[in-house]
Amino acid sequence: MPQQNLPAAPRAGSAPALAMDPSLIDPDYYVHHFMEFMPRYIAHGNPSKDTRDNYTACIKHFIDWCAEKKMHPLAVTDYPMRIYRETLVQKGYRRTYIHFILVALRAFFHTAKMMGLIKENPCADISAPPVDMNEFIISAYTPEQLREIRDVFSGEPDDFLRLRNTVILYLMAIEGLRNVEVHRACREDIDWTNNVMYIRGKGSRGRMDPIFPCDQTMEYLKQYVAAADAIPGKKIKKDGNLTPLILSDSNRNELGRISRAGLRWIMNKALEAANLKNLGFSCHVLRHSCGTNLYQKTKDLRLVQDTLRHRDPKVTARYAHVVNRLSHRATSALADMMDVSTEKETKD
Repeated sequence: MPQQNLPAAPRAGSAPALAMDPSLIDPDYYVHHFMEFMPRYIAHGNPSKDTRDNYTACIKHFIDWCAEKKMHPLAVTDYPMRIYRETLVQKGYRRTYIHFILVALRAFFHTAKMMGLIKENPCADISAPPVDMNEFIISAYTPEQLREIRDVFSGEPDDFLRLRNTVILYLMAIEGLRNVEVHRACREDIDWTNNVMYIRGKGSRGRMDPIFPCDQTMEYLKQYVAAADAIPGKKIKKDGNLTPLILSDSNRNELGRISRAGLRWIMNKALEAANLKNLGFSCHVLRHSCGTNLYQKTKDLRLVQDTLRHRDPKVTARYAHVVNRLSHRATSALADMMDVSTEKETKD
């Protein structure tokens, strides 16, 4: 395939942003302004800000790679896409992240195809590496390890920070919330009378699922809200008519809604302090820990599915598979048979 440099950004006004005729949009303009067009083709035409931001980050990573390889992004075919996927694997990206990158790129190329800019989607047949069960097994923390993480927060002298960080840990590792769900949580989502919390889930369109946090989580939440309200001379920044639950302590966004990156930073620092940080681990490991530990304690898959709010029971079944494989060593029966044979031979 001929090498091509990534085109320079077109001058302002070189193509109308909302042109009704896609033939007015050329490949160069599309590459530099893809998010003007992609939202109409993803998430049923109504992607959330998180989806837009995450897709944008993934696609820009690919565009930068194309520039490094002196290829126009829309000139890439199946084989270079496979090299790109191979590069992601070699860099140690986790399977779930590679899968998400490829989902974003499929949407990027699908939009270009629908607009008549390319004939085929070069990412259509590219998939993430197969599930590595060893990777899944280690991607969970035991209750003892979670206690070590909590102990890291216990040493924080500031009541607001100590309780906020502990609440984040409990919402993720005990209640099974995703990073984005903790990020979106608002005070108005909590029914303090009945101890119910309504979750603004990933990709939601106004749907809010109820969860029923344990007494310990609710107690930490109450203490945390009281500590936030007691900060002298400070006012919580509203998010429209809503009050963010988890607040930032950064200078640029003090007492505003914490970002997802901020949540990751807090947990990564705690994992490092507890000597539990591993390459590629993210906040999602805490959600896996909830599922793994809950199944190990109850052996109730339906309970785990309800707690993690999985729509597909096959996803939940992974926890049972891993726990059962770890706790029931089927081949021990063969070893026992050999031991019996050895004992018999000795007696004879």
